[in-house]
Parts: sequence; structure tokens; C-alpha cells
Amino acid sequence: MAWRILLLVLALAVLGLWRMPATVLDRALAGSSDGRLRLLDAAGSVWSGSGTLASLSGDGRAAQPWLQGHWRAEFAGLLAGRVGWRLSERDDTVVHLQFTPGGIEIVSAALDTPLGPLLDSLPHPLARAGWRGAARLESPGIRCDWQGACTGPLRLTWIDAGVDLLPGRRFGDYELTATARGKAGSLIVRTLAGELRISGDGGWDERQRLRFDGRIEGPAEIVGRLPNVMDGIAFPTGSPEAADIRLR
Repeated sequence: MAWRILLLVLALAVLGLWRMPATVLDRALAGSSDGRLRLLDAAGSVWSGSGTLASLSGDGRAAQPWLQGHWRAEFAGLLAGRVGWRLSERDDTVVHLQFTPGGIEIVSAALDTPLGPLLDSLPHPLARAGWRGAARLESPGIRCDWQGACTGPLRLTWIDAGVDLLPGRRFGDYELTATARGKAGSLIVRTLAGELRISGDGGWDERQRLRFDGRIEGPAEIVGRLPNVMDGIAFPTGSPEAADIRLR
């Protein structure tokens, strides 16, 4: 009798999860980003559905869509304790996840998006300075436990960079490589091409506080202005064609 009751409870739980609407994902994104990241026009269920990822402006009135995709769950590894979840845009996989009793694994990630809307979903004021250009976010695999400790690499390529503080200027192409180690991690920035050369390294601690030390070199009419327009972050050197960057 007891095992029948247990099976009934499990069946009801599975049915409830299966019928969970896609709007649950929107609420989860909003809750984890203080309302800055939303899933618009969510349709279907958590297991199979579609929607548009968008970043909201600071006042919450304007939405910037940056990915229109669809997702589906994968149950082939269920007997081994794994459930997959794949997000695709058109026919290309953007993110492939696996959920296990120990946590979440990003099996792979390859996301192309305008950088501005993507950064608008982050809480740091510097992320919302009006950055321009295209971004590609890639990872060959990151593992995270249910306490938020992660291990693995992530690469962000920034193409045709620019910022609203200096309109009409194209800076170049850059690469940021980040490696998570528990609840902390490290990052390295290097220049791929362009008149504005950026290099440096840093990381973040267990309280998510960001640290970065680097240098920007390039035309004096751009670099020489940075200590004024980025007060407290960019600092003058002995040359108007170079500025130190310190972010704390």
C-alpha cells in the first residue's frame, strides 16, 4: 500500500513539472537579474517552448531583444541521473545544459549577440555605459554545483568595439577569457586588432567583487580623455597615448 502511495505522489510531481508553463523561466530570469533580464512572448512549457530573451532598461520601460529561440528537454540520460536542456536559435545550438543531482553543467555555449543589450542585464554601472559592437560568448564546458560554485572557462570575443562616451570611433576587436574556480575566478583581456590596444588581467572574489588591472594604448585624442570620462577607473600615465585601468 505504501509503495502505491509513493508512486502516486511521484506521478503527480512529474505531471506537475511537465505541465509547468514557459513563463516560469521568465520569472526565474527576472528574479536572478533584479528584473533586468526577461523572456518575452514565452510559449509552451519549461521542457519544450519558445521565447525572446531581452534586456530591460534601467527604468524597466524599454526592452532590447537579443535572442529569439526555442528549447527542448532531453531525457536520454535520465536513468543515469541526467536531464539535458538545449536552447537553439534557428537550427544552431546556443546553450546545451545538463542537470544532475550534483548541479548544472554547461556542456557547450556559442552565443552571438549585440554587446549592449547583453551587458544591460548585468548589475555593474560600468556595464551600462553604452557599449557598442558584436559579441560572441563561447564555452567548451562549465560545471556548477547547487551552491553556485563553478569550474570551467568562458571566452567573450568583442568585435567592432565602441562606446557612446566616444561616438563615431571604432576601437577594435578584443578577447576576454574568464576561468571560474569555485565562487571566484580569473580573467585576461587582450587585443585582437584595432587602433586602441587593451591588455590586462584580474578576476572576481567569492563576494562577486570585480578586480582588474590593465593598460589602454592608442591615439592621444581618445586615450588622453579617458581619465576624465572614466573617472576613478582610468588613470593618466607619463604619456597621453597610454592610460592605466584599475577596477575595484
